Amino acid sequence: MFKAIIFDCWSTLFYKGWSFTGTLSNCLKLENNDDFEERVGKSLMLSPCLDKFDAASRLLAGFGISPEKEIINKVTEILGASWNPKPYPYTLETLRGLKSKGYKLAIISNAFNLTFEEVVGEYDLAGIFDVIIASYEVGLRKPDPKIFEICLEKLGVEKDEALMVGDSLQDDIGAAQSFGIKALMLDNKNKYPNYSPRITSIKNTFSYL
Repeated sequence: MFKAIIFDCWSTLFYKGWSFTGTLSNCLKLENNDDFEERVGKSLMLSPCLDKFDAASRLLAGFGISPEKEIINKVTEILGASWNPKPYPYTLETLRGLKSKGYKLAIISNAFNLTFEEVVGEYDLAGIFDVIIASYEVGLRKPDPKIFEICLEKLGVEKDEALMVGDSLQDDIGAAQSFGIKALMLDNKNKYPNYSPRITSIKNTFSYL
């Protein structure tokens, strides 16, 4: 029986109004592929950025691009654009419903602190989740198993008492299963119609538990 449910944040609970990596790759004239996203993640998500200028400088260094004034201003502008994250339908209601039933709730997020902290504050996630683990706070990113270990320790549950709910086959589903945690695909965008177990709305989490 599950005692705790661990959620990914981006594309699982919340969606952004535009593609940061797509806009950034166009600005830098680089292909927006897995390697590009990995470099962005390493630059922004393993420790807190002081401000948008610091974040822009890290990004350019990560791609070996000279931080000339024009390009750093463009990247800073992209970082300063409104991310406008919104919860998917039924997200907040379902989370509160799960909490009312006694489940411990956690987030594990590969996150950029300047945007993640806005979401945590705007939607009072600290009042909903028992544990929130952001990559920049622990210096680890999914799919590193250590981040799941830290989460279970903070929740005070064993592997077989936790369920991971996420949208990434590698970072959420595969990583959790490799660590020994059961996983449920929350496929809001209907990208994996043949995957099982899978739900397409967070409200259907109750039917899986």
